Amino acid sequence: MVQWEEPLFGCFRDCCSCIIISLCPMAYCVYQGISVKKATGESCLCACCYSAVLCCIGAAINRGKIRDRYLINGSCFSDCLLHCLCGPCAACQEYREVNVRESR
Repeated sequence: MVQWEEPLFGCFRDCCSCIIISLCPMAYCVYQGISVKKATGESCLCACCYSAVLCCIGAAINRGKIRDRYLINGSCFSDCLLHCLCGPCAACQEYREVNVRESR
């Protein structure tokens, strides 16, 4: 297992997504959907619905899919806690992480 390559509070690495996710709640869901789609090939709509309907739990499910795909350390509990306490930062981290790993 490996660690996240992108830091949780590395928002200045991609200010645009950070601002959009922080200011628009639906963008949070959309960016998570995009991240899951790029990482796993699953439906973007399904991942968006998880985040929108199930809030922190749905976002944690999506984060877990990204962790599983890239063999990143963590747990469902830590994923849920991150999305409860600093969801926009977690969603930005996931978005950056997927983009970095998929650009290789």
